[in-house]
Parts: sequence; C-alpha cells; structure tokens
Amino acid sequence: MRAKALAIWGTGSGVGKSLLTAGLLRHFRRLGLRVAPFKAQNMSNHARVVAGGEMASAQWLQAMAAGVPPEPRMNPVLLKPMGERGSQVILLGRASPELSRLSWQERRAHLDGTVREALEGLLQEYDLVVMEGAGSPVERNLWPDLPNLKVAEWAGAKALLVADVDQGGALAALYGTWALLGEHRKRLLGFVLNKFRGDLELLKPAYGLLEGWTGVPVLGTLPMLGLELPEEDGFRHRPRPGLGPKVAVLRYPHASNLDEFWPLSELAQLVHARTPEEAEGAWLLILPGSRLPAEDLPWLRGFLPLIQGHLAQNKPVLAVCGGAEMLSEAIWDEEGVEKRGHFPGLGLLPFQVRLERPKTVKERRIRLEGLRGFWSSLNGLEVEGYEIHHGQGLPLLHQEGSLLATWLHGLLENPGVQRALFGKEAKGLEDSLEELAQALENHLDLKALHRALGLGGKPQSLASWPKTPDPPPSPGLLLLLGGAKSGKSRHAQRLAGPLATLIATAEARDEEMAARIARHQAERPPTWQTLEEPLNLVEALAKAHHPTVVVDCLTLWVANLLERGLDPLQEARRFLETLRHSGKRVIAVSNEVGMGIVPAHPLARRYRDLLGEVNALFAREAEEVYLMVAGRALRL
Repeated sequence: MRAKALAIWGTGSGVGKSLLTAGLLRHFRRLGLRVAPFKAQNMSNHARVVAGGEMASAQWLQAMAAGVPPEPRMNPVLLKPMGERGSQVILLGRASPELSRLSWQERRAHLDGTVREALEGLLQEYDLVVMEGAGSPVERNLWPDLPNLKVAEWAGAKALLVADVDQGGALAALYGTWALLGEHRKRLLGFVLNKFRGDLELLKPAYGLLEGWTGVPVLGTLPMLGLELPEEDGFRHRPRPGLGPKVAVLRYPHASNLDEFWPLSELAQLVHARTPEEAEGAWLLILPGSRLPAEDLPWLRGFLPLIQGHLAQNKPVLAVCGGAEMLSEAIWDEEGVEKRGHFPGLGLLPFQVRLERPKTVKERRIRLEGLRGFWSSLNGLEVEGYEIHHGQGLPLLHQEGSLLATWLHGLLENPGVQRALFGKEAKGLEDSLEELAQALENHLDLKALHRALGLGGKPQSLASWPKTPDPPPSPGLLLLLGGAKSGKSRHAQRLAGPLATLIATAEARDEEMAARIARHQAERPPTWQTLEEPLNLVEALAKAHHPTVVVDCLTLWVANLLERGLDPLQEARRFLETLRHSGKRVIAVSNEVGMGIVPAHPLARRYRDLLGEVNALFAREAEEVYLMVAGRALRL
C-alpha cells in the first residue's frame, strides 16, 4: 500500500522547515507509524556519511528523528556550492563529475527520474513520508519546481506552510505565498508560525485574519526553542550564550560541515569568529572543514599570527579536513577537482595535499592512542566519525605540539570526547528530538493535522495498520477504577501505547453525550483501531486487530445491558472466559460508584450494585487494579 505524504513548505529559506520536519517525524514515530524523511534536492555543504554514500545533514538528522536508518534516497540530490556559480552534484550519495559540469538548466532533465524513483521507493516501504521543501514553493521564475511542487504532485501530498515570526513580516509572507501558489493551494492543510518570542495573545488575531483571507487554518505557533541540533545551514546558526571555556570556530567563507560542532553551544562559550579579534582569548581554536580550501587560504592567512601565538602558549587547536589541508605546506589541484593550481599553505603541518577526483566517503571507528599534552586525555577512547574529502596526503590523525589535525569529522560529537575535554556531556540528540516533538505536541493542533491526513478513523484494510517493532505485550487484564473525570481514560491511553484497539461502549443518545464522545475521539491516537460496541464485548474482542485492547467503559456497558434486559454478571463471566484464551492484553475502565450516597430509586440501586459486582469480577481476574484519584493512579 502506498504511503501518505506530507510536504513541509516554507515562505523562504531558514524559516524552520528542517526543524518542523524533524519534529513531526519524531511525533509520528511516537504514535507508532513507520515514517521517513525526504528532500528531493538540498543545497548545503553540510553532509553526513551513511551506507551508500553521503547525504545532507538535515535529512540524516530527520532519519534519526524517524528512528530509521539514513540513506541517500531520502536526499537523492545534494548540491554542494563551489564558489559563486558552481556546485558539486551528489546523486544518490555519490559525486557526479558529469552533472557537476552542467549548468542548472542543463542538469534539470537528468534529475527528475532519479528523484521520482527514490520517492516512489520510500512511499512503498513506509506508512508516511514527510517531505521537506526547498526555499519557497512560489519562485515562479523557476517553475516547474522540482523540490517543492513536482514531488508533492508525484506523491499526492498534503502540505503545511511555515513562516519565521522572528524575521518579521510573517503574516504577509504566508498570505503572499498562498496567493502565488495558484492551483497548488489545494494541498495546504494549515499554516505554522515559528520562532515566536513574547506575548502570544498579540499574535493570535493574525490566525483569524489568515483563515478569513485564505480559508486555511493556523495550526499554532512554535516559540523560539532553546534546542541545539545540527544545523542544515551553519551560516544562519546563532549560538546561544553558553557556560564554560571560550571556543572559537573560524568561519572562513567556504566553511563546511559546521553542523558537527552543535555540542559546543552547550559545553562552551561558542564564538563563530570572522575576524581575529573575535577569536582573541579563546581556550580552543577550531578550523572546520572547507569546501574550497584554495579560496579560503587568503582569508585564513589573516589569522596566522593568532594561530601561531595560540600554539606558542601551548593552547589547543583542532583542524578538521579542509582546515587541516590549509595548514599543510601546499595544496596541489592539478586536475581542477576544486580549483586548478598550486596553493602554498600556512606551513604548520609537514605534509603536501593533492586533490584527486575519487572522493573518500566512509564512516570510521578508531581507537585514539599516542596523543600528548592537552590531547592525551583522549587516549584509549573509541570514537566514531566519518571521512568526506578529495584530498590525499595527510594522516587520518596527526599531532604537532598542541595542534591536532584530522580527516575525521564528528570527533566532538562523541560523548567520551566531550567528557574528556569539557568534563561533561552535551545533551544527546535523542533527548533534544524528544523535546522537539513534545514542543510540537504542546503548541500545534496536531489532531487537526491527523484528521486532514486521514490518519484518524478506520483503515481500508487490516494490512494498512502499522506494525509495531516492539514485542507484543503479555496477555492478561488490567482494571482502572475511579470517579468521573478522574483521569481513567487518559491513563488507559498512556498504558496502552500508540497501537491499541478501543472497544467503545458509549452511545450518543443526546447532544451532551455526543460531545463527550467527540472529545474522547479527538484525544485518541490516530493509530488506534476503534470498535463501537455497546453490548457484545466478546464479539468485539474477536475483531480487535491489536494485541492491546482498551474497554472504555464497563460503566456504560452495564447500563446498556440492563436496559436491554440482559444479565451483566453473566455477560461479564462470558467476556472474562473469552479473554483468558484470547492472547490479548485488556485494559478495562470502570467507574467506582459504591462510595457515594445510596440512590433513592430502586433501579438506580440495582444498577449500582450490579456494577459493583461486575467490577469485583474483573478485579478478581485482573493482574493489576488501579484506583484513579484526581489524575493519580493508586495501585490496589
């Protein structure tokens, strides 16, 4: 069965498409769906090495959020800028010199087939594909637009449109983008406002204005989140003020793979230094990768006195990949891999680098040994990272005094390295992704998104239900008792998890009960199967697709049986007997009604007594019984 697809479009670059995509992927993963990221074409010098080659760092992070192995199909085209007009084209993880030589107009005809094949493969293998767009979908001069509109059409995708409030002009940007979308407006499910600071009540009137003008609802506003995650475009990254020693990352014009330094915002006072003055007083200097070392060398020469003085004081310097190449004696590019010529380096490393067309792209795991001085605390650590370079002639790891040079990207992402150098670990990516998903769940109307995507309600067939990777729960019975509004249903939902079958016994006989049922439906995970059965629990249990079944509630079930002249005790025994042989885990919800005043009416007294006896039958069979009081579960 072909997956559903959701496109995340933006009013421009840097508005938060990557962040929103990652958060939604983690949210859907938490619901039990098998999800995958996709970005048809990304322009970035931030790449990660995965099985099959390299891919943009943003989609690598999104795959982590989705809990699936990252692969080049998730980013079939990666453009790595090389100067003002050219780009290296990475097609399905591998550099393509042929495509790289073509102009943008000539290249387009060679990309569509590969992109569509990659997308179709993901749509066949997952339940939902969340597709990040590029820039804005309304650059009408570039239509037909591959990374936004074409892929949305191929996938039959619905779309969200996100704007950056912090930049200003978000209302105009959303309305203007909607107006220019033309016939593509029909895909829009909602607007999302991002990076808000201040009093939300001042912004909320914009919701009604936008919906009145466009008919498209605002799903909510995300505040400015203090999360440090690898950035798709490190040149837009503004490190938050941190504690600890000052660390300066030298930001030459073609710096690349800056995303690997995300932990430093938490571990240190991180500065992106564009002038020697900004780097003054740093404890650690970092020379990151460079996409064009030959062109960054003149810029870096202005930092040479600073670097030499730093090393003379025996203070540490870390040079990674292109940064290390520039510290060598010379760079030779005889084939014009990046820029043809011979380029004298800064001479701090006794090596000469030659650029070769075959590109080294591989993941690495190494044990650090033989390091001296400041870097000796890393000895004995096993670290993971990756190589991604055309240059040859440097060792994988080399130390000159307090200078450590390496081809290995990702050194500072290793928790052991963080502890050795900074005395503590940065918050892991998993924790940050969980916080991101929780922020989306707290601030956006995701239930409306579920409904618009058709994730709620009953599936067309049992085969379309997602399969959980977790082992099935142990069979048995759990009983939740409590008063009205004590939190029974919510607690049952938490216990059941993202994949469960609900047997709903309520009947909407009046407006108030219909509203109650609607509220419960809205709070229910969209991945649940719902069986509405007011009487025959045995038959409903046989229809339950999932191994975990929630019966909500016995209170109404007993009332329904009494009204039809059926014996609740006999039906309870029949259900419990069936449950013993079903292999299901059942969470039964019921009101505890025997603690109030004695009802005045004989039928009410009979109902109270029967429900008490049914509760007792279920409690004797149950492995665990809880009494819910004011939202707290007390185990009996």
